[in-house]
Amino acid sequence: MINLHWAIHNHQPVGNFDFIFERAFNQAYNPFMEVLAAHPKIRMSMHFSGILLDWLEAHRPRYLASLRTLVEGGQLEILGGGFYEPILPVISDAHKIGQLKKLSESVKRLFGTAPKGIWLAERVWEPTLVKPISEAGLEYVLLDGSHFKMVGKTDKDMDGYFLSEDQGHTLKLFPIHDVVRDYIPFRSVEEVTDTLLRLDDEAAREGKTDVQVVFGDDGEKFGDWPGTNHTVYADRWLHRFFERVESLSDRIRVVPLEAGLKLEKNLGLVYLPPASYQEMMVWAQDAHDIPKFRAAQRAVVEREGAESAKFLRGTFWRNFFNKYAESNQIHKQGIRLSRLYDRLQGNLPAKVRGDALDHIWQSQCNCAYWHGVFGGLYLPHLRFALYRQLIAAQRQLDVGLAVKDEPQWEAADWNCDGKPEFTLNSHEVYLSLTHNGEIDQFWLKDTAVNLVDTLTRRYEAYHDQVGGKVEAGTKLENTLGEKEANLRGYLIYDRRARHSLADVFMQPGADYQSYMSQKYDVPLVFASREVVLERKATETAVRFLGTLKTHDGIVLEAEKRVILGKGSPNLRVEWRFVNPGANAGKPSVDFRFGCETLFCLLAGNAHDRYVEWGGSPSSAPVRDILASHGEMMGINRVTVTDEWLRLRCEAKFTGASGAWRDAIETVSQSEGGYERVYQGTVIVPLWDFKLAAGEEGAAAMSIQIKEGI
Repeated sequence: MINLHWAIHNHQPVGNFDFIFERAFNQAYNPFMEVLAAHPKIRMSMHFSGILLDWLEAHRPRYLASLRTLVEGGQLEILGGGFYEPILPVISDAHKIGQLKKLSESVKRLFGTAPKGIWLAERVWEPTLVKPISEAGLEYVLLDGSHFKMVGKTDKDMDGYFLSEDQGHTLKLFPIHDVVRDYIPFRSVEEVTDTLLRLDDEAAREGKTDVQVVFGDDGEKFGDWPGTNHTVYADRWLHRFFERVESLSDRIRVVPLEAGLKLEKNLGLVYLPPASYQEMMVWAQDAHDIPKFRAAQRAVVEREGAESAKFLRGTFWRNFFNKYAESNQIHKQGIRLSRLYDRLQGNLPAKVRGDALDHIWQSQCNCAYWHGVFGGLYLPHLRFALYRQLIAAQRQLDVGLAVKDEPQWEAADWNCDGKPEFTLNSHEVYLSLTHNGEIDQFWLKDTAVNLVDTLTRRYEAYHDQVGGKVEAGTKLENTLGEKEANLRGYLIYDRRARHSLADVFMQPGADYQSYMSQKYDVPLVFASREVVLERKATETAVRFLGTLKTHDGIVLEAEKRVILGKGSPNLRVEWRFVNPGANAGKPSVDFRFGCETLFCLLAGNAHDRYVEWGGSPSSAPVRDILASHGEMMGINRVTVTDEWLRLRCEAKFTGASGAWRDAIETVSQSEGGYERVYQGTVIVPLWDFKLAAGEEGAAAMSIQIKEGI
């Protein structure tokens, strides 16, 4: 007898659009439940993230009531997990336990019974999870079969559950059958059931009974993934599969995971290495290594057979923090605020303390921390939502910090890159500056937006397939096409990380096209040697002193001051370049200087979000959408407006010849295909310098911000 332990994972990210919740409910969650209810002999496990449960409780309470009926009738087991679907290994043990208990309490309240096991977000496993999951009162977790094959187990060894241990705490581990996971629902009903029957026959020859096979995968796979709604429901795959199982009731039964506990098939102790599902460990690799890895894997499998694939397994999930600095920044801001919460919680009012903690937990939702076949990190609205939670947490914790109009100053390596960042935190703004005076975090607290929340345009392994032939297969990433024509023309890669107030030194006369294509020459390189804080009655300035070096050895003195006005989020930036007398007799230094100023907002093509420039008392300014490109010469100010956020930012330049504007647009893959995504707008005011020995030049810019317009 095959006991097919069926587990479905249903989840939507923090900040996802309401219409996506609605679509997934209509196409996947609700029709699946209706099919299940029509087959009372089919029993299974189901997981809902706390985010989705909150949405269902607010918008679809009848659905939850129907699920509770199935739970009370013994047909459905509800699993637990981290409430806001965090990657558990990368948050503190206190937060792990807190998030696990929060979802367990919600499940108990909604369905009348507390969960025994959990769905582990993205099946990202590290051995130190055993203790906190156990301490949260939970007994078991699902992991991919590939996790176990790394320590020598085979498919035949997975008839039950394993135990793992850490510091004397134990946890039961159910292995998901890799082949069955891949087959459902992409292979025919007959092929899937024949596979299960073959497993039963093999077990019978070895004298085994009540064989356990675990299937666990995303609920969106049953209706919300492209093409699956037709397959699963219009073509009745799920109905037919359940009917086929019911007709084979003497050979196959679908049962929840808790039924596997009752069979008491303890397969012994295992110690698994850090891992996640196979595709994830490939996506986490350096983009240039992915094609090499896949080629090596194919070569080994062709030579040594399919079983040898377990010896090549990609890399550690945490490498996403190294691969994408933007992911690392979100994560490390959460860590910074978590530590700040731990330090301040005793001095915070109860409601402030509770709200701050919940905002921190919401910022831990994993979907915008990584990128694979789904948009993930590349989707601005998901990053935007996490930053809103981080900023909300900061505002709560400001109560304990006694933050006032005068910004609090700190020099600390909050992003753990080995270099200090310089932060200013006031009522209005949280500002983080890198060692060379670039802004990597610009939080407007009233609007709850990070103005520099963008992505650096970088090579991805799948870029080689953009514009190529669409393949067939059961893996979603093998079936992707392009959402629009000529996407290859948008494959531009940035020369360096995207920050605001990033100084750009170019050859004299460097043109707009060379900048847009990121193919301009860099004749000077700034090196900061000293950072000084300066306070005055009405402003606080961070002063960066350093040098500019030319290719032929000339050294210029350079100074950059970033000035924050007291009681406002307004900025002023001043530069001073000096060609000292020590360079007498050498040619003058000529260069074009620009400052990349980021305004990273949503909906680059919306009519109520736009860039304006030019104009006079007698004429209106020129206006274009945020996702526009072009030269704006002969002007000294540019305004960026987002009417939805009720936000207006005006950049004014002194002595500039004009400015360029560029839309940062990435080409990424998602479940719907390869797509172009607007990530933000960059305004680049321009100054041209020709400095002989003993001469100096200056530039200045101000950014005036109005919130609540």
